[in-house]
Amino acid sequence: MELRTIETKEQHEKMLEWIDGQFDIAPDLKSPEGMKLQAALDLVKAFEDAHYPVECILK
Repeated sequence: MELRTIETKEQHEKMLEWIDGQFDIAPDLKSPEGMKLQAALDLVKAFEDAHYPVECILK
């Protein structure tokens, strides 16, 4: 999986599928594979924050 900014829903879906597969493998988070997984999760979060904002309601 090439790590780059997610710009489309299709790229988002592909990244989520790749991440799902990585969870099955369960790489050590300090390994190169684990760091790549963390970077992918950060890219997904950035895309979702930009395209699917969650409104915070404070009472």
